[in-house]
Amino acid sequence: MDECHKLLTNKVDLSNPEGHQILRNIYEPLPLGGPPGQVTIQPQFFFNKDLDYLLTGDKERKIALSISKLKAARYLDFGLEELVPSLWVESEREYDISAVYGITHWWFRRKEFYINKHSESSDREAVRSQMRILSVISVKVFEKYGYNYLREIILRRADYQEYKISEKDFKNLHPNDFEDLFLLNIQEKLNHLPKTDKTSLHTAVNMWIRNLVIRNRVGDLQLGIESYQTKINLERPNWDAADYYFKEDYTIVPKPRAVVYRDRNDQRKLMRLNELHKFSDGTLTRVMEKLDHMVKDFHLFEYNKGMETRKWSEDDKRRSKDFITAIEKRLQIRRIYRSLESFVGGRIRDIDYRLINRTT
Repeated sequence: MDECHKLLTNKVDLSNPEGHQILRNIYEPLPLGGPPGQVTIQPQFFFNKDLDYLLTGDKERKIALSISKLKAARYLDFGLEELVPSLWVESEREYDISAVYGITHWWFRRKEFYINKHSESSDREAVRSQMRILSVISVKVFEKYGYNYLREIILRRADYQEYKISEKDFKNLHPNDFEDLFLLNIQEKLNHLPKTDKTSLHTAVNMWIRNLVIRNRVGDLQLGIESYQTKINLERPNWDAADYYFKEDYTIVPKPRAVVYRDRNDQRKLMRLNELHKFSDGTLTRVMEKLDHMVKDFHLFEYNKGMETRKWSEDDKRRSKDFITAIEKRLQIRRIYRSLESFVGGRIRDIDYRLINRTT
């Protein structure tokens, strides 16, 4: 508890934990070290062990969860993925199911009931939507083993149609939906519900937000760095571009779907579409802007000045637009999770929550 208090009140020196005053602002970018050309972020500045808890479900590790120890910072540097060689794992690991749901401390019957209910099949296409939730019309709850399970939730979305979901559908909801449901509660737009139903809904939503935040902090490079994870559950990106020597910079490789780009040391690297979560905001934004320039240049001149060997085809344009869309989606998901982190105390937000709108 003493360590947590010092971290939360900024009164611990991360390079000298026995000290009483912090030597640097932990909300500023992490300091770099190492010889020229091999600069890295120093590993002693990472201390959250969410991955250890998710793998083992060890109750004793619960205090190490990042959202209970230290607020997250924000790092926009280009090329962060190249500066954290100690964070990657050799092979990605499966999580302990009780730790994933955040119910390791529950007694057996209640835990078994919760896992069985949430493991039931759910029609993803029927419940997944990016339309805003305008209101919650009604909630039906039943209790077993001390847990109030949401058997039915009737929502009204932005198309003014009613949709019926249950708690088992939470795993297929869009992250924006949890943001909407949380904001409806704190903005006092659920007061028409019975008090017990309102409490049950808020408890379930809050639990899922915490679980989603913890899992995404160890499964996304940017969020992992911002929350000071000692390890993230990601293998190093397969960014070797040696086999694409004759491919122009910032053009799309069709198989595997990837883009060739230049890193901070002006070396050619490969960014695969299915590995976008392994790259930092700065790198994704830089690549997206370069691709966007290529698309616009194609429209204006029918020939891309950055490509010296050939004209740009319609396939190049289409693939680039698809890649830009995928990057924008990844950056949006991160913005949403930063908002969710603030709801569970994992990120500071200097604004009245009653004035917050959903993240776009």
